[in-house]
Formats: sequence, structure tokens, C-alpha cells
Amino acid sequence: MSYHRNFNNTLAIWAAFGGRGELILPIPTLSWQRKYYNDFGYTQYGSERQINVYDNGNAQVAVYYAKTPYMSYFNKSTGEWTVVDVPWWSYGQPEILYAGGGVFLAKIVGLANIIASFDGITWHNAGYCQGAQNSMTTGAYDSSIGSGVVSWWYYKSPVYYSFDSLTERTAWTLVGADGSSVPIFSYMTTHKGRFVGVVGGDRSIAIASTSSPGSWSTTIPEDLNTYYMYIRSVNDKLFVMKYRYVSGIFHVNLCVMNDSATELTETNLSHVGDLANNNIPNPENIIWMEDWGKYALFNESMLYVSADGLTWEGVEQPGFTTTNSDTFGGAIYVPGDGFYVKASGYVYYAPY
Repeated sequence: MSYHRNFNNTLAIWAAFGGRGELILPIPTLSWQRKYYNDFGYTQYGSERQINVYDNGNAQVAVYYAKTPYMSYFNKSTGEWTVVDVPWWSYGQPEILYAGGGVFLAKIVGLANIIASFDGITWHNAGYCQGAQNSMTTGAYDSSIGSGVVSWWYYKSPVYYSFDSLTERTAWTLVGADGSSVPIFSYMTTHKGRFVGVVGGDRSIAIASTSSPGSWSTTIPEDLNTYYMYIRSVNDKLFVMKYRYVSGIFHVNLCVMNDSATELTETNLSHVGDLANNNIPNPENIIWMEDWGKYALFNESMLYVSADGLTWEGVEQPGFTTTNSDTFGGAIYVPGDGFYVKASGYVYYAPY
């Protein structure tokens, strides 16, 4: 079903989907505004403007992608974004590899250290990957047993893991040094006692038990013209974006995977066209709304809501739009404050 802007009331959309699922009323129409680095307490460093937002379930941070020794966290006492000193970022730009389970895992671009925080205020050198080469791509952490992994984009050093404290600088253990026994990953998440990842090249899915992160198995093997991106576990649901490239056109579907990551079920959210399009249903933009007891997903001019992660209903969001070839790349909700959605060079904010 194609979407038309005049067709934007919840009852009509629900009926068009065949009346499946529980009718969700109301889906709010929010008042959106753009926020920039200075709105989060930063001063500009060079020409850099990019802000990314993350929530680990207990704390929220707004990360300025620049070599500047500060981090902005949401101060629940004051209701304000507040910058704190983080000397680590003096060595390079910060990138968050994983946010969840009360943990942030981060890297310093160009270095082999893992930087970790629980509250977004105090950041620890949690370890290093000796002998690693090229770029650290992604990571994940299981807070229930204290197990973490990071993946590197180099065939001789794909995955390092650790069971040590995130507050101590210890060497993480390399697995897959032979270049074949452990895959490189482009995306990772943690889901119900497993690390689940999209293998580099985006053609297959592999998993490992979080208690045995040195042993990986492929659960969804390569299939002709099928690719995966943006795998994420959100409130006990495992989401991934699947796409096919057919006759020069991308056919994109949001999917829910089973807990063992062996099967995918397509949702009713899809897109046909360019991947550099903000209408794609990107799992990075899914959050769990505790107040609603529902999932929420943001994309171009829309807020979608789902009770089960499979059937989504949406309402148009006026003014919530991007420029050509820009896409939203992460959404969070700060209770008592509002929604934040990352775009290029700014963050959309809507009080709620």
C-alpha cells in the first residue's frame, strides 16, 4: 500500500492494513524542532557539527563527533543536557559502538582502546585490542554476565572479547586470528544470552553465546541478492533491515527475527527505491515506549507504533523531514523531556 499525505488518520491507516492487531489510539502528532551541538552544551570544534544520540536504558548521551574532551549527558536532576570532562576524547573523535543494558561501549577513532561508561558522566579505559589493525566497526555487551565483544575490519583480527571489569584497562582476547574461523561484523547486538551480528558484506547472520564469545556459527547463510543492515534487540524483539537488489531497485523490509536468529518475519513496513532515502524502516530508529507499552519507529515525516513489532500504524509528523540523501540514524526518548532523532548535522527534538 502506498502512503498518501491526506491519508493520515489512525483509523484509516488501521483499516487499510485490514484491521489487524490492536487499534492504537492516539498516536501523537508532535511539535518538532532542530537542535545543534550548542544546544547540548558543546562549542564548535573546526567545521564539525554532527551530534549522535544514545540511550543505554539508564542514561542518555549526545555525542559530538569531534576531537574535543567533553561529553554531554542528560542530567535528570536539572532536566538539562550537561557537558562533563572526558580527557579520552582529546586523542580522537568518540564513537559509540553499543548502548544497552546500562552500558555504553565506545571507541576513539583510530585507536585500539575500548572506552566504557555506565552513567554517561564517568568514562573508563575498559581495555585494549593488542595487534588490532584498521577500523573497529561494532561491538556488543551482555550486562547479565559481564561479557563484551568488539569486531575489527581486518581479516586477521576480526573479534576481541573480555569478561573483565569495564573499569580496568586489560587486554581483550583475540579470536579468529587465522582469518577464517570468526567472521568480521558490520553490525552487532545482544539478545537473550547471544551476540548476534550481520557479517561483513551484509550477506549473512551469525551468533555466539555471550558466555562463549570465541565460538561463532552462521544462522542465516548467504542468499543471492539478499542483504541485511542495522540489527538491534529492542525490548526482547530482534529487529533487522533486509533488502534485495532487483533490476537496479532496492526492495527493503523491516523484519523481526526469532530469538535464535534463524528465521525472519517481514513486517508491514517496506520501501522500494534508493537506500539513501529516509523512508526506509531503519531499526536504529526503533524505541520501546514504556508509557505506551508499544514500540515506536521514526522515518520521513512519520511516527509509527506497534504492539508486537510486526504490524505498525502511523501518523504524519509535519515538519519532521530531511534533505535528499539524508537519513535518520538513531532515536531515543528521555522520560519527562521528549524524543530525539539524529539527522546529519542536527538532532530533531519533540517535547513529550
